[in-house]
Amino acid sequence: MKNRRINSVTNRLIAMNVIIFLLGYLQYFLPPLKNLPLSSETGGIYYPAVAAGQWWRIITAMFLHANIAHLASNMLALFALGSTAERMLGHWRYALTYFLAGIAGNLFTLLWDGFTGRYFFTVGASGAILGILGAILAVSVNKKDGIPGMNVRRVVIACVLMLIPSAKNISMTAHMGGFAGGFASMYVIGSLFPKKD
Repeated sequence: MKNRRINSVTNRLIAMNVIIFLLGYLQYFLPPLKNLPLSSETGGIYYPAVAAGQWWRIITAMFLHANIAHLASNMLALFALGSTAERMLGHWRYALTYFLAGIAGNLFTLLWDGFTGRYFFTVGASGAILGILGAILAVSVNKKDGIPGMNVRRVVIACVLMLIPSAKNISMTAHMGGFAGGFASMYVIGSLFPKKD
């Protein structure tokens, strides 16, 4: 029960991603779901669609996945990093960092696509997850004695998991933007809402 409380946000995020993935498949059979942004085409990052006013894609894209392998690798990575990050940052600071990093990754992808003029549908939680890694790094550089409970093996496993299943289709812009967003947001959140030891 104690571990469930420690990982409560991580468990909820995983559940949300899995449920949304299942709903994405069900929308082909259930008419009421057909108008919801549950697929890459209707909810993923796509520059022309966002430029036309579909701003919600910046948020929905981080909860959508291209296939079961994509979902599984990201959720395993989130589980591997989540326990360390949630214990280190606290529940709501961890959740806020996750969302800010995911949004940062998607915004960076939009900016890059707009700059290059090459448009792709982009989905996945990896930007947010890399943001959690960035937040862990931001905290670790200020901890001379290391981070209590830090599991380096889990961090390495998480990074590998996000790179294995679809190496040809990885959105490096989402990864870089998410990582930078998580790193930077840790300083902003930490200065505005310092954690009490």
